[in-house]
Amino acid sequence: MEQRPWKAETVTARDVVAHRDVTLSFHCQGCNLVVELDVWKIGLRLADMPLQGLRFRCSRCGLYPSTLKVGRRNFMAGETLLTIPLKPRCWDESHSANQTAALRRVGLK
Repeated sequence: MEQRPWKAETVTARDVVAHRDVTLSFHCQGCNLVVELDVWKIGLRLADMPLQGLRFRCSRCGLYPSTLKVGRRNFMAGETLLTIPLKPRCWDESHSANQTAALRRVGLK
């Protein structure tokens, strides 16, 4: 099976899960922490959905990230393979209100 090149618009959870050393993470501006995602949970329901169109949210502070990093673990250091600008398919006024409220809670707005 030939592997297609990863592009921000097309990479899916199925692509990532095939490589055990590849991780998904985002930097949460509210918590100021790097949050690693469980690709198996994403792939359980949305295996073939491009990651760029999904809406992620920090479980600690509630902020929605704007980018997702696909990286590879190399012993102690990590290597970023791809940065995906997130463009959720579903984003309405309630999501904007949630984002604004989360920004206020963490003191960023």
